[in-house]
Amino acid sequence: MRTSERVREAGAGTGKGAERTLGVLGRLGLAGQTGFYAVLTALAARIAALGGRANGKQANANGALAAVCQSWLGEAAVAAVALGFVLFGVARVVGAWREEQERTRRRVLGALQGLFFVALATAPASFLAGRHQTGSQQSQVRVTAQVLSVPGGRVLLVLAGLAVLALCAVTIRMALHRDFRNGLDLQRMPRALRRVTDAAGAVGITARAVAFGPIGIFLMVAAVTANPRRSYGTDALLLHLSGHAWGMAVIAVVAAGLATSVVYSAIETRYRRVVSAR
Repeated sequence: MRTSERVREAGAGTGKGAERTLGVLGRLGLAGQTGFYAVLTALAARIAALGGRANGKQANANGALAAVCQSWLGEAAVAAVALGFVLFGVARVVGAWREEQERTRRRVLGALQGLFFVALATAPASFLAGRHQTGSQQSQVRVTAQVLSVPGGRVLLVLAGLAVLALCAVTIRMALHRDFRNGLDLQRMPRALRRVTDAAGAVGITARAVAFGPIGIFLMVAAVTANPRRSYGTDALLLHLSGHAWGMAVIAVVAAGLATSVVYSAIETRYRRVVSAR
């Protein structure tokens, strides 16, 4: 074998080894996502059970982070998740760049998802750095007020609200059309688990979008009224609903949907093709 061929084979072997390592470490991000939705489900269930007596247990990113970071072990787990988000995001971007046979649209979406996960890592990282209002209702109101204070801020908020609603609509369409199956290694999945995945993915992913969709609506309400306090997050909305008998039923449905998304997310952690454009 010639020297050039040996070098190429060695390079290919190194590339595959790096890809496997990136894939394994990137699953930390997916595992963290599963844990986040599990804690969020528990917090939503707590609000459903206690309503306004939930004593500050927020059903949002802040509440989930605060619930976990009560010990050094929890903080270490959150740090690992932040790293996992970054590595999973990098893996998605690498997959989108490498898979030239995929359609451009799919590669662009894969790269955007990767960048989203890298940005998502800033929430747990900021919380660990001492900014404990990260992801809270107060933080959302403050950021909304800052946007309203700049020229064209109301337009920017409307556009942001529309972007959130558009993302939720695309997510629901993806869930109902089972497009999430494209990124899963179905060949390694038992047949019975495939049926569970189809059901959990369709219901769970739709539930996520429905739970976060109102954020976009209230961003636009805050823009129209020029009142940043009208920018409700998931937590504030659930607390508002808990004051009504019919609202408790809505919260119970949301909690059940989020619980289903935990099931799908756990399956995704195991079977997602991490370094891929899909």
